[in-house]
Amino acid sequence: MGRGTAAERLRVPDATVEWLLGEDNPAVAVLTRRNLLGESDSAETRALWTQRNEYPAVVGILAAMRDDGSWDVPSRDYQKYRGTLWQMVFLGELMADGSDERVRRAADHTFSRQLSDGSWSATGRADGSIGCLTANVGRGLAALGYERDERVARALGYLVDVYRELGVVNCRQSSGYQLNGYCHMLAPKILLFLGVVPENLWPDGAADLRDACVERLRDKQVLRCLPEESREFQDILWSVPSAERHGLRERFLAEHPTLHYKDKPGWTRFGFPRSYNSDALEALLALAGVGERPREEYHRAIELVRAQADSEMRWAMRNTLNGKMHADVEAKGQPSKWLTLRALRVLAWTEGGV
Repeated sequence: MGRGTAAERLRVPDATVEWLLGEDNPAVAVLTRRNLLGESDSAETRALWTQRNEYPAVVGILAAMRDDGSWDVPSRDYQKYRGTLWQMVFLGELMADGSDERVRRAADHTFSRQLSDGSWSATGRADGSIGCLTANVGRGLAALGYERDERVARALGYLVDVYRELGVVNCRQSSGYQLNGYCHMLAPKILLFLGVVPENLWPDGAADLRDACVERLRDKQVLRCLPEESREFQDILWSVPSAERHGLRERFLAEHPTLHYKDKPGWTRFGFPRSYNSDALEALLALAGVGERPREEYHRAIELVRAQADSEMRWAMRNTLNGKMHADVEAKGQPSKWLTLRALRVLAWTEGGV
């Protein structure tokens, strides 16, 4: 390793670096060279990068694809976690090779399922459009090489439009139904999407949306999601007829002027890939990806990342979708190359590095 690399600054053991460089995971190996070791691409690196679709999870997902580029009938686009839209999310997360004809076919099919407003829907109808789904699918497509496609820009435009309409980071369906008044789970998904699209291609209003997402995560120190009073509010909300719910949130807040926030337990257990939910590690990575600096408000989340490293500076998979996807990704409870790379990138960010 050259002097001053991120791996050296973080004192990553040589054995862990060599583990990350193993060719069984081409994407992680190349990204380790680029991001942690600061190496320029070589003929060897470029050749390894072309082997990303030989990674077992990518092989399994593509093997399950149907001839038309889908994984199921359109009515099951959102089926967790085997529907077509989820596969585009996972292929993007796994850094699959978007030049592969099979991936291009899948992308074409996914774009055909995009609604005219730029969103993707859980039901195929406009009333089923979800912000986190649109952000996830758009990010997956961008990671697969479609970051400059105008249809990806339209997906960002949809998220901006909903933000402008509601005035908060949320979905139309959830407006008024959450004591928070916004969706904490959506904020990192939007930031991750923005982070893989060149900023000069962002639609008008996207910078304001980014700032709103950052502000929400910063305000809640990343880890805090819902107040303790949310359960009481939900019990009241769903106990009355829908016609009587208007203004209920405002009345509840008037009676509970101080809300007591607590950490979201699921956000303390890191996993890969994630779904509509997130975790503290992914949220920190999202903040870094849009140029946010590591402020004091993020200290607790950053220390949580540090604390979960083992003696070899490896991070174990504590949350998994294995058994629910078309292919497993690593093993629960075992050191994860994907999580280790993510965690090291976050820690390097805290030191002004990656």
